[in-house]
Amino acid sequence: MPLLGHVVGGAVFGLAARFWQLGIQRRPMMNNPAGHLACMSFFGLTGYWWWNATVYMTGVLEEKEAQLRARRRAIQMGNEMLLAKATEPDTPAEADA
Repeated sequence: MPLLGHVVGGAVFGLAARFWQLGIQRRPMMNNPAGHLACMSFFGLTGYWWWNATVYMTGVLEEKEAQLRARRRAIQMGNEMLLAKATEPDTPAEADA
């Protein structure tokens, strides 16, 4: 459904941009309907591209987040091991030496 929303939203924006352009030029709104289709197609394709980019970027961010969590978990485990080793009581063999 988000794909359809992006494409339709882009097409509606393209149609509004075309009407605005014709309004600025003070030309009839239904002048050259092929121009309407061209603007709607261009902005519809832009909406489709934007949706693909959003899906791709979301995937990349999730992957990077997983990598960061794994790195942080490894660092935390290493710190816990160092702390446990540092707080261990000395063995009698080391105390005699």
